[in-house]
Amino acid sequence: MKDYDFLVLGSGIAGLVFALEVSKLGRVAVVTKRSLQDCNTEYAQGGIAAVLDEQDSFEQHVNDTWIAGAELGKQEVIRRVIEDGPKLIQYLIDLGTDFTRLDNTYDKRLENLSLTREGGHSHRRVAYAADSTGHQIMQALIDNCKKNPNIDIFEDHIAIDLITQHHIPQPDSFLPGITCWGAYVMDTATNQVEVFRAKKTLMATGGASRVYAHNTNPEVSTGDGMAMARLAGARLANMEFVQFHPTAFWTAEGETFLISEALRGEGAVLKLTDGSCFMENYHPLGNLAPRDIVSRAIDAELKKRGEKYCWLDARHIDHEQLRRHFPYIDSKLREHGIDFTRDPIPVAPAAHYFCGGVLSTIDGLTDIKNLYAAGEVACTGLHGANRLASNSLLEALVVAWNASKHPSITEDVVFPTIPEWQQMNSFYENEWVIISHNREILATIMHGYCGIRRSRRLLKYALSRLENIYNEVNNFYQHNAVRKEVVETRNLAVIAIAVVRSALMRKESRGAHFLIDNPERNDEIFRRDTVI
Repeated sequence: MKDYDFLVLGSGIAGLVFALEVSKLGRVAVVTKRSLQDCNTEYAQGGIAAVLDEQDSFEQHVNDTWIAGAELGKQEVIRRVIEDGPKLIQYLIDLGTDFTRLDNTYDKRLENLSLTREGGHSHRRVAYAADSTGHQIMQALIDNCKKNPNIDIFEDHIAIDLITQHHIPQPDSFLPGITCWGAYVMDTATNQVEVFRAKKTLMATGGASRVYAHNTNPEVSTGDGMAMARLAGARLANMEFVQFHPTAFWTAEGETFLISEALRGEGAVLKLTDGSCFMENYHPLGNLAPRDIVSRAIDAELKKRGEKYCWLDARHIDHEQLRRHFPYIDSKLREHGIDFTRDPIPVAPAAHYFCGGVLSTIDGLTDIKNLYAAGEVACTGLHGANRLASNSLLEALVVAWNASKHPSITEDVVFPTIPEWQQMNSFYENEWVIISHNREILATIMHGYCGIRRSRRLLKYALSRLENIYNEVNNFYQHNAVRKEVVETRNLAVIAIAVVRSALMRKESRGAHFLIDNPERNDEIFRRDTVI
């Protein structure tokens, strides 16, 4: 057994900010599936949104967030997150985050930050570090965590289950509500499972876009935290709202990476392969319309023409400015023989971000006592039905900070007797080779039947097939020694079912959920969260 005051599952901005702050109160374990850098924060290109210009206002940022979220977000949550933005960006700067500045000199003043604009924003309010904002934030956070004597880092470890009453022998299990006392964690190098006992546990495990065949997320984004919380008895909310990023790089081989929305913020234009523009036909903001509208517009045009990609054209933008602002995109495109100062970029929508997740408060509290959630794994009510660009890093930062300061974080905990993990001796490799194909099938089903445009008939068909997949995988999980691939596939199946069930519950179209059976919004009945 490993004994800590705080257990952090995940190593993105939410997990590391929380770890740094609670390390002032006790010992912290940070558990991450691969290296600390393997998280969605690392790959965040565009930036972090906050009101940092005197021409801007909290009210305008609140309104932009509310409108982008199709008026489903929680106004009080939106306001609190946005009002905390400036002070916490200053916190990141003080930790050493090297944001791009107006005069290219290093100082810690917010007034000297260079700001860009992205879709859905009425002002330039996105602080960035070229096109590698997440990387710069991670470097600062990792450097601070590694030199902190109160933080132990466990890379190449995966949490399998939250430790709750479900694991505790009677009579200790007869306790009111559900309580978390840490997690069972497996070392993926040895497949050994250990008890990580902790007074307080934060889930910062990120999203689940790997549930879709075409996505922008790293391989670790398999919805582990959402699935573990669901299996432990926590509620999930708004799982139908999966945001597809409109401009993921397209190749015939299926290799993809994100082309930041900031490129359109600087003037890049979406065009069909015949060179014609089309976004003005779909929204007054044209290329800077909210992401759900841009993704649906591209999807509709591609299906109409039987094509697989369109162009993102940045050739008319000052070449030096392009290379200076987007060095990462420039280098990645050059690997594929594309010079974006001379060539248009082939792009298509890809699954990108979960607006839903574990139902939680702005302070990270969940249904389960001593369990907190922050970042993409959580559903606080900020995003509503569709995330406003660059609000995700902001939410993760604010909620993680709030959770670390919440009065409950210092409450004492009485531990029951926690049993060791009951490891099976056998692992039927031949059987798993057959069942493992379900992971690819699951992703294909989700992309085809629960993608950008949905129908109730296909959703019902998907649900039936996904439940069969879950039963197969879970049966194997219950009767074999545990392995990372099995746990991830089980978790993906749990999340896929939750997304489809939620999509069937919402009989309207709103934000990132478009149902061809009910193409209009219905505020009278459905202006509410979808809760499982």
